[in-house]
Amino acid sequence: MQKGIVYLITGVLFISFIFTGCAGKKESEEKKKPFAKVKRGAYLTPERKSGAVTPTERPIPSDKPITEERVLFSFERDLRGWEIPDWALEKDDYVAKDIEISKDVADEGSSSLKVTCDFPGKRWTAALIELEQYLDFTPYREIAIDIYISEEVPLGLRGRIILTVGEDWKFTEMTRAIPLVPGEWITIKASIEPGSYDWKRTVPDESFRADVRKIAVRIESNKKPAYKGPVYIDSVKICK
Repeated sequence: MQKGIVYLITGVLFISFIFTGCAGKKESEEKKKPFAKVKRGAYLTPERKSGAVTPTERPIPSDKPITEERVLFSFERDLRGWEIPDWALEKDDYVAKDIEISKDVADEGSSSLKVTCDFPGKRWTAALIELEQYLDFTPYREIAIDIYISEEVPLGLRGRIILTVGEDWKFTEMTRAIPLVPGEWITIKASIEPGSYDWKRTVPDESFRADVRKIAVRIESNKKPAYKGPVYIDSVKICK
């Protein structure tokens, strides 16, 4: 009787060892499988075929120098449709109070757009102005906007371009905000070419630059500085 029990236990252990060993071997082989190679200029799509990610070609923006600029807005006479949107006026964290054409300072010509702001400090706030207009930027490669703050403004303000594009009016902001330098005109620019990395959660394609619905400029204070006064914007350009 006891021998029968011993034989039974031994058989069970033997079968268990066989299955466990096979599973371990399979797992080891899976780990040895090479990663999918992706050549430069390609990115991994979420689609999977046969359990593997399929590489898909991603356009690469040109590295040729910019040789041509077209000024869209120079703010010499009027606002040309630029405004503080109603939704921003109703939010506590958006602090642009007024905009006007000013001859205080200019990057080109004699005037610029003056945005009166009131950054309280100690929390994130921003001043935003925008233009709603259908624009086709084909075949341009870059959008650029010049921003100025006076020498008396504390360090810490940053600028960012935002585009609203396509039939679904997709709100697309620059990946990073650019520091503004007191007493200097700073050019904020971003590539609009297919494959650009300059936009958050968006890879531009040909339709991106061909169907722009809004251009916005956002001046940001991330807890500091506290500042009440003007920010100047001039020379909204597209370049190629």
